[in-house]
Parts: sequence; structure tokens; C-alpha cells
Amino acid sequence: MDETYTTKAIVLNRQPYRENDSRVTVCSLEYGKLVLIARGTATTKSKMAGHIEPFCFSDFMIVRGKCHSYIGGVASQNCFSAIKSDLSKLRIVGQVIAVINKLVKENEADSRLFFLLHDFLEFLDNNDIKEETIDFFIHAFVLKLMSGLGYEPELRVCVACGKELKPENNSFDFSRGGLVCGLCQAQNSTIIKNDTIKLLRCMVKEKFIDLQKLKYDKKISDEAIKNIILFYNYTHPGAGDFK
Repeated sequence: MDETYTTKAIVLNRQPYRENDSRVTVCSLEYGKLVLIARGTATTKSKMAGHIEPFCFSDFMIVRGKCHSYIGGVASQNCFSAIKSDLSKLRIVGQVIAVINKLVKENEADSRLFFLLHDFLEFLDNNDIKEETIDFFIHAFVLKLMSGLGYEPELRVCVACGKELKPENNSFDFSRGGLVCGLCQAQNSTIIKNDTIKLLRCMVKEKFIDLQKLKYDKKISDEAIKNIILFYNYTHPGAGDFK
């Protein structure tokens, strides 16, 4: 007899599968990223189809079969309607889900990933996002995601000598996974501003709602984003370039 279990999950994407079915990728609370088959969801009579749209937060009953796991039942808890009606928010969610699909492996339980994505969706759904801050929040999410996956950059002490960083002449050494002080930095390395370091620290640790309250110069934000992109592309060379 096939095993049946339940879990809360957020839909990452949905694709056609065979003639009348769907292939659904979800981020679940207890079991990590799962790929599930939803039978009959391509038909107009399907009662399940509306509950497995991208980034719906739902309760799933899952049946583990020999070759695939199937969705036996699903009931949506939050479809984040304010996101779906806002093109800017859809762009943000689309980009972060694309990164999750690239970096996160299947069947590796990680409740932190679930809560990170759920909190981000709730934040976007309940708050207005200024156009000029879209890239900032995309990259803040990616930095938090990388940190949760074990790639958190060292931003407080020099990764070469281990001494606490002073507020000048520091640079980001991607090969070492963090900042280096002026005495340890390699030749031709690029100095990173102290205000940028402070912003990167906030992007790792602070909640999204608190990040929205921060006041920072656009040049500082742009420098933080540039370093996140370079760090991502260095640590995940096989995942495709991230911009």
C-alpha cells in the first residue's frame, strides 16, 4: 500500500505533464523541495488546479508511489492575491523562485528555507514596494538564501587573519568567503565601503519589514548588490549567471 503523508508547502512552479496532469514543484515545511504529480489538473473539471498555482501556500496530502509522489489532496491557505495583481511583485517572486530552483536540491529537509520564502511572500503581499527598491529586495533574499544554505559570507572579522575589521580599507575576497582587512588584502583588490558592509550585515540578519525601514544611499545599495552578485556567481559557477 502506498504511503500517505501531509505537509504545508509553497508551490514553486507547475508544468504540464503527460496529457491531463501537472508536474508541481513545491517547497515543503518538513521535507524540503519536492516534485509531485497532480493528476487530471489540465481538465476543466479539476478542483485541484486552483490550489497548485505558483507560490500558493497550501496544505498537501501526498501519496508516495513507486516512481512518483502524487498529490492526493490540497487546500490552499494563502494565494497571495496582492502579489498576483502587481507586476513588480510578480517579477520579484519570479526571480527568487528561479534562484531557489537552481540552488536547492530535492528531498533535503530544511524548514528555514520554507520560512524564509513564506515570510518573504507575506512581506510582499502586505507591503508596497517602491520600484527603485525591487533589485534590493531580490538580492537581499538571495543573500539570506545563500546564508541559509551554508554560504553566509564573513562580514565581521578578516577571513585571513581573524581580527575584527576596522572601518576602513576592507575588501571582499570571494575565494575566502568574506571580507579581508587592509593588511591581508590581495593586490588590485577592490575596497568595499564601510556603509556597504553595514548594509550587507543588515541584509543577512534583519527581517524584510525592517529592511524596508532602512535609509541608505543608492550608491551603497548598488555596491552591496554588485558584491552579492559576484559572490553568488563565484560560489555557484554551475548554476548559471545571476544578475
